[in-house]
Amino acid sequence: MGPVGSGQMTKLLNNAMTMSNLKNAVDLVRLAQQLHVDIPAVLDVISASSGGSASLRALGTAITPEIAPHLQGLMRKDIEHFADAVRAQGLDPEQLRRRALAGADGLVEAVTLATAPGHAA
Repeated sequence: MGPVGSGQMTKLLNNAMTMSNLKNAVDLVRLAQQLHVDIPAVLDVISASSGGSASLRALGTAITPEIAPHLQGLMRKDIEHFADAVRAQGLDPEQLRRRALAGADGLVEAVTLATAPGHAA
């Protein structure tokens, strides 16, 4: 990966990417709810299509309503570690930090909507 610490930085970068991708999934689920479409069906189709992502596939499967609040807290902690590490290198992580925090903040709502029955029009 590079000099000492590069592996840890890579993990932090991966976490930031995962959480910023989660923001896209949160936005999609919220919009699907407003459109009165069947959210689990939409997630199944998009997850198997070009718009799919690990974050989208995890909603309601690997990430359940029961564990989402705990994961949300871990994500918020991880993104702050990421931001601190980037700042320590003299760079500005703020744009990615804000998007990743928004993804983490929407996790509980998104997974609840993704697993709730009766969201079809």
